[in-house]
Amino acid sequence: MSGLSPVATEGEAAVQSNRGERLAWVFPLALLLPATALMLVLYAWPFIASVYRSFLSADGSLTLANFQKAYELYFRDVLFSLEVAVLSTFFSAILSISLSTYVRLSNSRLARLTGLLYRLPIFIPFVVVGQMMRTFLAPHGLLNVFLAQLAVIDLNSPLQLFNLQGLVLSFVWKQAPFMTLIILGGFQMIDDAYIEAARSVGANIFQVITKVLVPMSRATIAVAIILAFTSTVGTFTLPFMLIGGKTPTTLTVDIAHRVTYFGDYGVANALGVLSYLMVLLTAIYYLRYSVRKGIYEA
Repeated sequence: MSGLSPVATEGEAAVQSNRGERLAWVFPLALLLPATALMLVLYAWPFIASVYRSFLSADGSLTLANFQKAYELYFRDVLFSLEVAVLSTFFSAILSISLSTYVRLSNSRLARLTGLLYRLPIFIPFVVVGQMMRTFLAPHGLLNVFLAQLAVIDLNSPLQLFNLQGLVLSFVWKQAPFMTLIILGGFQMIDDAYIEAARSVGANIFQVITKVLVPMSRATIAVAIILAFTSTVGTFTLPFMLIGGKTPTTLTVDIAHRVTYFGDYGVANALGVLSYLMVLLTAIYYLRYSVRKGIYEA
């Protein structure tokens, strides 16, 4: 029997090479499949189902009645939820940037201790924070008693903080350490040479923050703000424990009440869609940032 010709051998090698290139894509896709399926089942499908059901009436027909009812009953709560999220995120950002600057620029023992202690609230669940704040902010709680001892207030007419102010304070206490963890990581990546160069030309601490640290960590700060804002909008436990059935309240509490007491999933889903719209722009920015970062690293 005669051997294979060189042309036939080269042809078979080319076919095997093409087959190997096609199979090379199968293995990465197989690795991505479980994670992708999990994301679709746990996040994409509930999101799509919630949006679709917000347009369904009790008889299964498409309608805008759920949104009309949500507007009539809960428009004030929509504004309240947005106000809480914006104020909490704003004050948390200011506090976290200040704390990150102190830990980044100071080498004192107090700064190192602060760098360890600020992480503790991150690991405390919202339900525990809610119970702590109910004790701390109560009319005869720790805060009012302390202020009365300083003769700042009269304990017979204490501060009433189971409202917007108390809710914002509670969110700042919880979210600021989380934002500090992210922002401080960005500050730590800045070379000391930039800071020393700014100081050498007479920059004070405020100018170091606004001209060096913040501009060079702008993307990191934006991500921290986005994550804190979306987390605040979607939190149920803390507003429920501090405000409860009072009005106005947050959309998450309204959704729970609508389902628990009325079994009205249509309006509840409509309120959920309004919550999605609140975080839509921030989510788009975060996704664009993640994609750009992935492309840059690749």
